[in-house]
Amino acid sequence: MIAKFLNHKTLQWLSLLSAINFNVAVIFLLVVSFFSAAGSSLFFENNSELYGPLASNLRLMLVYLTLSQFSAYCFCSYSRNYRLLIPVGLFWLLLMGSIEFYGRVNQIPIDEDYGRLFLYLGLSNLAYGGLMLANGYQCRDID
Repeated sequence: MIAKFLNHKTLQWLSLLSAINFNVAVIFLLVVSFFSAAGSSLFFENNSELYGPLASNLRLMLVYLTLSQFSAYCFCSYSRNYRLLIPVGLFWLLLMGSIEFYGRVNQIPIDEDYGRLFLYLGLSNLAYGGLMLANGYQCRDID
């Protein structure tokens, strides 16, 4: 439906920009996950003395989420089926609330940068997946 309101050239430019943004988001997630798993406080506050054993939970969670995102990225790239990115984007957005709930249940403060990262990833997945579907990339043509 969005394709009816945008001309073809505009839709191509938006798709290109969202593709660049999506690739940057995946690379950024890989870098953040690597540094976070290594214990660096470059992206997130290192409150290991405050979190105790829960600090490893947050790092490990981010590593698993990175593997999931990278798997979705590879699947969509090779199959050219971008429908998967819509639920993945919604999942990242739901994760924003879930991480706050996790902090309240365990009575620990959660770094606000987790929410910002999840928001960026969620919107990147939704924009790229939505624009690719609007552009007509349903799945690879089988000859």
